[in-house]
Amino acid sequence: MAAVALASWSCGSTAPDATPQVATIVVSPASSTLVLNAQLPLVAEVQDGSGATVPGAAVTWTVQDPKILSVSATGVVTALALGASQVAANAFGKSGLAMITVTKPPVASVRLQPDQADIAVDATVQLSASALDGNGAAMPDRAIAWTTSNPGVASVNGSGLVTGVAPGTATITAASEGKSSNATVTVSQVVARVDVNPSSVSLQAGQSRQLTATPRDPKGNVVTGKGVVWTSDNSAVATVNNGLVTTSKTGVATITATVDGVKGTAKITVTPGAVATVTVTAPSNNLAVKSTMQLTATAMDDQGNTVPIQNFLWSTSNFGIATVSGSGVVTGKRSGVVTITAQTSGVSGSVTIDVN
Repeated sequence: MAAVALASWSCGSTAPDATPQVATIVVSPASSTLVLNAQLPLVAEVQDGSGATVPGAAVTWTVQDPKILSVSATGVVTALALGASQVAANAFGKSGLAMITVTKPPVASVRLQPDQADIAVDATVQLSASALDGNGAAMPDRAIAWTTSNPGVASVNGSGLVTGVAPGTATITAASEGKSSNATVTVSQVVARVDVNPSSVSLQAGQSRQLTATPRDPKGNVVTGKGVVWTSDNSAVATVNNGLVTTSKTGVATITATVDGVKGTAKITVTPGAVATVTVTAPSNNLAVKSTMQLTATAMDDQGNTVPIQNFLWSTSNFGIATVSGSGVVTGKRSGVVTITAQTSGVSGSVTIDVN
């Protein structure tokens, strides 16, 4: 049955009157595989019964399936479509056959772009990959398989979309038909906020307080390995060094901790410290007998800040020369020199008045 079917497409000529004694036709190569659009020259040898070549024998070439293969008059086969077909060399009523299988061209390389990327945890980056033939042309019909070397750091789906999972580095591989290309993906945490602790504190002038800054990612996880830049918006009130706040002047200062451009703040309120000195001032060091004079007392801490005192304890060194009220009003009694003293918190200051 096969021989009958073959005869319908392989034998395309009528033998001449003097037909040589042809026993067989050998086609070389008898079996081949071609990639699509490739060509292969076939050779047909016409032999007699003894296996000797029949000289001058003309050969006609035909194909079983012209959709898959074409063949020239000289036996050059061209692959037209995927599949398999026989090619026949016909002469003097005999045929020789060759089986040709047409396959896709192999993948020569894989192009992966970009070959490196930096992303944050939970962020994504799209990679693209193409299979290339030996000429560098893209082969869009070839499947790409995506894998990651470290799924705990970065995952990848079937289309090359990479998602950051945890800080670290992972190698993403795109492969096709045994060829592959790699991309390095570095995953890091992104600082979403900076928590400064304590966020508000009241200190006396001269006191210090250590602040801490904690950077966190969008999920609230602590971000490690980041440097913190500390600044004060009012260094006259408070300065900061590596989070250690030192106060000097009364007032308010905002301390800022900056990590990767993200800021966190703390409010520092500075109040006066303990009374260190008391200063008493008078409009004049001379006071007439039976006249009065208002004295002023000022308490200050060791940083030179005025300590607000509601009441001072006033006293005089000689009631006969001058008296002083609870509000610091001095009244001259008779001529002489007297010392007026103001005291608070165990600290005192005085001024000398000449009554005349």
